[in-house]
Amino acid sequence: MQVIFPKLSTIAYADTIIKNCANVQKTRDISTFVFEKTTFIDPFAITIIAGAIQGCLRTKNRKIAYIPPKDRKLKDYLSQIGFNSFFHINGKNIHKDTSVELTQLMALRPLYIEKLIILIESKMSLSKGMKDSLKMSLQELLINVFDHSRSNSGCFVCAQYYPNKMLIRLCITDFGVGILSTLKKKYKITSDIKAIKLSVEEGVTSRPQSAGFGLTHIRKFLKINKGVLTIISGRGKVDFYSNRVAEYNMAGAFEGTIVNLEINTNKKSLYFLTGEEDYIF
Repeated sequence: MQVIFPKLSTIAYADTIIKNCANVQKTRDISTFVFEKTTFIDPFAITIIAGAIQGCLRTKNRKIAYIPPKDRKLKDYLSQIGFNSFFHINGKNIHKDTSVELTQLMALRPLYIEKLIILIESKMSLSKGMKDSLKMSLQELLINVFDHSRSNSGCFVCAQYYPNKMLIRLCITDFGVGILSTLKKKYKITSDIKAIKLSVEEGVTSRPQSAGFGLTHIRKFLKINKGVLTIISGRGKVDFYSNRVAEYNMAGAFEGTIVNLEINTNKKSLYFLTGEEDYIF
């Protein structure tokens, strides 16, 4: 079975990428991931495809193949960011100050979170309080994945800075049970979109004790930053912009949760917390 990825494999083509990755995991035949005509790929697509590859490899006797992009720059980029290693192909995996390499996390790794924060901090002005709060928010988000998603493959994470667009894209993808399944036992909700919108509210958590500030603080930061937080789970897709929320019903369900951050870096102003010691935006 061949799965052909779009020329622009980005979050704008979420339906196609998710459908391709779902189909490839259903077949028992050899699966060929085709990027021949792809010229651009973002962390959203990279993390989903890496997870799909791992899903295939976990199935006994499954074989996969990889047709790389003809575009030389993209081919080199995928090697450098660590994508090739998921196909067991040798690559350069070169560290650059514009990206954080694709990684499969099976447990909380503070050093990797620190890399993400260093990338963000290097491209914009953050107070110490803001930096610490973002770090805590990402940690909380990942803890939720490991504690509640019931994903057999942990999660897949990478980030990229785009100097021409002056933005950072950071994506965390897990192939677990999804937000609705996690929250519906505690909250009276019946749809993926309602579950996603509820997940960013203050104090919402599937834990018995109070927590749940991860997505809330990330949402508040991106609102001030005029960035975009996109969450996909099940058939729901919600884009949280600075001044509006857009919701969509996906053509096919994604079994898990995708959290995609688009962070603006074109503002030179200092981002800080109210009170600094309270970790409140």
